[in-house]
Amino acid sequence: MTSLTDFYDAGGERKHFAEEFVQRAHSGNWEIAKDHWTRTVEHYGNSVQELEKLSKKEAREEAERLALVLCKTLAQAGKCWACKVGSRTVAV
Repeated sequence: MTSLTDFYDAGGERKHFAEEFVQRAHSGNWEIAKDHWTRTVEHYGNSVQELEKLSKKEAREEAERLALVLCKTLAQAGKCWACKVGSRTVAV
């Protein structure tokens, strides 16, 4: 799985996502953000039936892609589906 650190180290748009996910959605807490990124990818990997038809590599990549779409959208709003930061809560 691609980690938030990997995204950050990649630079460009990937780095921007990592920064936004950590800073805006998790008030700068990298440990919580990393955990919630991992949980999001795992959630998709374990929940999306269509992934069962793919190879393990393809399923992992698709789970990451789906997680990235969700996490980017929520990070822009300063929210995370997996946590409550301050008074901001999001349910999926």
